[in-house]
Amino acid sequence: GLPDMMEAEGYDRKDMKLPACQNKLIEEVIKVQPNTVVVLHNGSPVEVPWADKTAAILEMYLGGQGVGEATDKLLYGEVNPSGRLAETFPLRLEDTPCYLTYGKGVDEAVYSEGVFVGYRYYTSKKQEVLFPFGYGLSYTTFTYGNLKLDKSVMTDQEVLTVSVDVENTGNRAGKEVVQIYVAPGESETARPVKELRAFDKIELAPGEKKTVVFELDARAFAYWNTELHDWFVESGDYEIQVGKNAEEVLLSESVQVEGTKK
Repeated sequence: GLPDMMEAEGYDRKDMKLPACQNKLIEEVIKVQPNTVVVLHNGSPVEVPWADKTAAILEMYLGGQGVGEATDKLLYGEVNPSGRLAETFPLRLEDTPCYLTYGKGVDEAVYSEGVFVGYRYYTSKKQEVLFPFGYGLSYTTFTYGNLKLDKSVMTDQEVLTVSVDVENTGNRAGKEVVQIYVAPGESETARPVKELRAFDKIELAPGEKKTVVFELDARAFAYWNTELHDWFVESGDYEIQVGKNAEEVLLSESVQVEGTKK
């Protein structure tokens, strides 16, 4: 992980690398024992050049004084991992949306990426990443099906009800994070190709199936209009996507939304 000298609240990092000695240690261990699990302790994404050589990577972030016990239970299978990444892990620093402008000014920071930050940038640019936003594995498996929208045409004054069935098809109890993304069609303004608009974590026993229900209101289809100084729903078709993460779409259905604000 990252020691205090490389990561803190009082300054920004200049790169995304782990200490060279740690990368060297991991590479040498893998040479003699490919069935190696790497446990990461870090406050933000890091480059992991050895990722495809390890058996697994357990991202524990900065888990506080109980992180040791939590790690032990996960590694020995007493608890099924069910976390999801709340940020994208890019392949390298140069792939990040702020790379060209970050740290280039003397006394001001230019946020030229606008709304295209995080997964909104990587998915819109079709940029290859190491681990996408919302990513996370489990000791069991889940299948999705029967995605339903309660209407195919609506106005921004109505609420869209979305339901999907999730089943634990493995032999271990586990939790799954069901993620709902909304992808607008053709737009008159620059918008991300998709945005996370709802999510829910459910616990399922082996063989158990649950129907997960979401309600999407106008904000799920809106963007901030700088001329109106308000949220604005653009009329058009929107795709409702059920994803394992920001990159992996499992199911999708379309709805036509009519905006009523002029």
